Amino acid sequence: GCEVRVKRMQLQVLLLLVVASPSTAFTGGTGIVGFLGAKPTAQPSLRWGRCSKSQCMRMAAVDSTSVDQSARQLAKDAFMAAARAGPKNGVDATAAQRADIEDKLAHLCTLSPTFEPAYALLRPPYEFFDGTFSLLYTNTTGGSSGKVGPFVGDVSQTFLGIRDIDQMGFSRRGIFNNAAQFGPVRTSLQARCESRSGTKLNIVFEELSISVFGIQVQKKAFEKGGKGTQGSWDLKYMDSDLRVLRTNAGNVLALEKVEPYGGESWMQSQKRIGSQPYEGEREK
Repeated sequence: GCEVRVKRMQLQVLLLLVVASPSTAFTGGTGIVGFLGAKPTAQPSLRWGRCSKSQCMRMAAVDSTSVDQSARQLAKDAFMAAARAGPKNGVDATAAQRADIEDKLAHLCTLSPTFEPAYALLRPPYEFFDGTFSLLYTNTTGGSSGKVGPFVGDVSQTFLGIRDIDQMGFSRRGIFNNAAQFGPVRTSLQARCESRSGTKLNIVFEELSISVFGIQVQKKAFEKGGKGTQGSWDLKYMDSDLRVLRTNAGNVLALEKVEPYGGESWMQSQKRIGSQPYEGEREK
């Protein structure tokens, strides 16, 4: 009856509290396996090796005017169809499924339309960052796949706002959360990101929260500079509705844009209240 359901829910929350740790969330750090995080696969199978200086420069120069857009769309459709045909988030995909998905993904990433995506992500009006992106595929078998025990949750990233605007109106830091939803239980890690090159972002996790039926039951701020609270992303592909990143430990995640969590994105809320946040920050 009701008492059994309450006890089961308490067990779910306890499980998430035990495994939750920022040290591996979307960074692939070496701390305990935790919410949205895991040790990397022993041999990441996507073939993204090191390139020569001239090769990297040519790859970085790819933009929407230099690549046949129809070829890119075909590659994107092929990857997304293969990912959706496999198991949720790529969890427990067979070797054949994984090889097919990752071959298509590696090809798509050679056609990325966005020049210097790490800078573009933090450039107003945040068309590449704003809203919610849901995990479509990952090559890790750990927690960043949304798998906790026998369950596979809904994993997402949601843009929460900006901090520290420079004189040109660009945000130095974007604020977002990584979330995993298991029925009524939602676990979120708030983090900030800062570009360190045209393709790479530094990630710092700030706090963990857990809610049940939308009611927060746990919140914990992490110690500044604490072990396992920092990592990095390398953006391999980015357009307005698909983002592919590789963590500092080699885990690859592909996320597609979905309806914003809560029904309204951060930029939509700013427009609704008549705010231009980056203009206001710049005047301070």
